[in-house]
Amino acid sequence: MTPGWLPSYLQVRKLEGRLLSDHLVAQLPRLPTGHPLSREWMARADSSRRVLAYFDAVEGPRTIIDAGCGNGWLAAALAGLPQAVVFGVDANAIELEQGRRVFGSNPNLKFVAGDLETMAAPAEPVDAIVLASVIQYVADLGALIRRLLGWLADGGELHVLDSPIYQSDEVAAAHDRSLAHYAALGVPEMAGVYRHHTWSEFEPFRPTILHRTKPSAGRLLRRFIGPVETPFPWLLIRPERPA
Repeated sequence: MTPGWLPSYLQVRKLEGRLLSDHLVAQLPRLPTGHPLSREWMARADSSRRVLAYFDAVEGPRTIIDAGCGNGWLAAALAGLPQAVVFGVDANAIELEQGRRVFGSNPNLKFVAGDLETMAAPAEPVDAIVLASVIQYVADLGALIRRLLGWLADGGELHVLDSPIYQSDEVAAAHDRSLAHYAALGVPEMAGVYRHHTWSEFEPFRPTILHRTKPSAGRLLRRFIGPVETPFPWLLIRPERPA
């Protein structure tokens, strides 16, 4: 089942310049200097470096789902790790097909079309699921987390990264910014799709915070002229830990 909001999402992606050529997708998470999205992708490079190092330290084979994989760049990077088998899952058929074109030669990487909120569970439990820049498009976050935790093998892990998480008193202002942004693009309906999830929504799952950038006076400056650190937290959730 394809989400009804997907055409609006793809329209926004096109207007924001996020539907990249195959040539550029093959280079991700790096983009040429001067590209309008190059520094944003430097932040994605930082978070992906951390995640790849984390999984690279795990001994033995493991099966990973990149849930909401988009064009598949992160799934491809994960599939390059020793003894990793990766499934990139997305309801976005356009970018999923692009992932197949660009990265499909890797025998350890498979792309699967599906809506995370409605698709059938995998035939066999998996060792890890990665939600990278996904949760902002999920209405019932708790329900999705519980659903995905049920897909994990014993000792499995769910990783959440590359998405903003707000304090409760920050949500109203964040929603107003999103409304203004999508209205300016001419796709105001996306403001009802883009969610602003809070830290309190994660509390029942007792996440381990693997990375959280500390606010600092210099961070904004570094964002524009220095090395880019991801501004988003990285959370680890295990099935045995829900309250």
